[in-house]
Amino acid sequence: MDKTAWFVVTLCVGLLGLNFWYQSEQQASTPPTQPAAQVATATPAATAPAPATPTAATTPIAQPAAPVASRTPQIIATLTSRDEAGKPVARYNFQDLGGSLRSVDMIGKAINSTRPELAQDVSINSNAAQGIGTLMFGLSNTQAPTYDQSAYQIIPEQTNDTQVAMWARVGDLIVRKIYTLKPLKANRDGEEVSVAGNAYVLNLKVDIQNTSSNTLAANNWGLYAGGMSQISKEEGNYYTYYVRLEDGSFEKETPGSFRPLIFGSDKERIYTTGCDNLAWGGTMNQYYSTVVQPTEGSGNNAFYAAPVKYTLPVSGEQAEGVEFGMGIPDFTLSPKTADMQGGQKSLSYEIFTGPKLNLMLSDMTADFRMIDRIMDYGWLYLISYPMNWLINVFYSWFGNWGWAIVAMTIVVRLLIWPLYLKSYRSMKAMSSLQPEMKKLKEKYPDDQQKVSMEMMKLYRDRGISPMGGCLPMFLQIPIFFAFFYVLQTAAEFRGAPFMGWVTDLSQMDTVYTLSLMGWDLPINILPVVMAISMIVQMAMTPQAGDPMQQRIMKFMPVVFFLFCYTYPSALALYWTTTNIISIIQTIIIRRMPVPEPKAPTQKKKGKKGFFERMMEAQQAALAEQQRQANMRNVTPKK
Repeated sequence: MDKTAWFVVTLCVGLLGLNFWYQSEQQASTPPTQPAAQVATATPAATAPAPATPTAATTPIAQPAAPVASRTPQIIATLTSRDEAGKPVARYNFQDLGGSLRSVDMIGKAINSTRPELAQDVSINSNAAQGIGTLMFGLSNTQAPTYDQSAYQIIPEQTNDTQVAMWARVGDLIVRKIYTLKPLKANRDGEEVSVAGNAYVLNLKVDIQNTSSNTLAANNWGLYAGGMSQISKEEGNYYTYYVRLEDGSFEKETPGSFRPLIFGSDKERIYTTGCDNLAWGGTMNQYYSTVVQPTEGSGNNAFYAAPVKYTLPVSGEQAEGVEFGMGIPDFTLSPKTADMQGGQKSLSYEIFTGPKLNLMLSDMTADFRMIDRIMDYGWLYLISYPMNWLINVFYSWFGNWGWAIVAMTIVVRLLIWPLYLKSYRSMKAMSSLQPEMKKLKEKYPDDQQKVSMEMMKLYRDRGISPMGGCLPMFLQIPIFFAFFYVLQTAAEFRGAPFMGWVTDLSQMDTVYTLSLMGWDLPINILPVVMAISMIVQMAMTPQAGDPMQQRIMKFMPVVFFLFCYTYPSALALYWTTTNIISIIQTIIIRRMPVPEPKAPTQKKKGKKGFFERMMEAQQAALAEQQRQANMRNVTPKK
């Protein structure tokens, strides 16, 4: 493996670390000021005052007036969804303010009680200023929107264990909302199938009716789709995004996108219209997400996003977050007359509020197109998805996510065993050529290019591929980062214990925190074991390449140790298992007969190999340089 290849590997690791450091260091923004709550006197449509004679003009719907005094929202209903076994998985809490979904409690999720920062139930949207499903008015880029802050009332005859119905008078409008739990069974291609993700999905129907004598126009409206930040300071804030599926492309933006680093000016909000086929949008953090999907005609061409500040529930610290709203296409409502009721507009949405479980989301894509992209695996999706699937299979066998990771790692190492065997033998063969390489360096002490060319010729004559020893390392790097992305966004690992001191695979396996000069240094065991096992594994590997390459190899345990030290313990567990299996494989290989390097052979005619062509190109370049140098030497001076 040459110097350039190792430089690229080291640079990639460094750039990844720099990327996470930059995202975590971005400055926090100030949230837009929300209007205070409004006490609305709700009057059913049937008892509304008699309308005046309608006019021909179209009147814009007035924005809600500023309230005289604020009040505390009240929870007026709850729904509990269950999985196929009848076990509760989510509790939906609805508030009167705006007739909205105040919060969604994850029921039965693992909690790591050994850390106060994580000793809390997970509640989605509980820290947002508005509830999901709140109507938004006056969306623009120049000022903060206003929100429907009317006091909604329950409609008893339409409210039961599976749905909540409510209504309120909002200015000249009567607004009715029905939230319904989506059944776990779905009809797909004429066949009834179970969809586990439906336990986290609500259907929302909004009916808006005109009670005035004017034709009313609704412009720049939206539906609040939720807000999100990190859950605790122990979890990564750099996974907080507002997301959307636009024209078949998954898009994501961090709160930091409102403050461009180089070009552009800071933004307090973004309101984008004229979007191409905006299928759905929402927010997400490291392990959970909210996604609102409008049905056809309910909104698919505009969205609103803004940075907000949230208070972490346990520590009380401020965290940077983001909120999102789906735009509603402009519409008009005909007036109410003595002979008929006013015009009505119906909107329909599906709302997902739940954990980022890859297999569950993949099963939902028939109803939420490409919703599994919120796992954010990027270009490593083709590797990350099978790894996540395999871990889930092993968890169903062992009932422990740590042992599932170990089993998955064993399978991966068995799959690349032929390459590892070939790599070891290649490095062994290269190691046997060290005396001859030393002679070449002594023969051409001042001509490194000539040494390199002769070394490649030596490799070719002995049938050795210089890249053979590096192939498994190159292969392991994308596998390592694929698992890294699986780990960083898998809600399965949150609060999941392994054994002994490893009580949460989504966190560092800290056994003690050492305070030094005002700095808290966590003492983590698995990264230390990982580094030691890597050193042992490398000590058992034949030393090949020049001294610079060997020094770089010796430095690799330090790089991976620093990389894994502050990341979740599952990452160190994976790499430690990889090293231990490599040690076992090396012991097995050492007991196997190793073919001796080929003796120098006569050059055969036929298609030339890559390294042979590269060597000839370098020889031609060297000859040309020598020819030009000779020409300069014989040119007479004027």
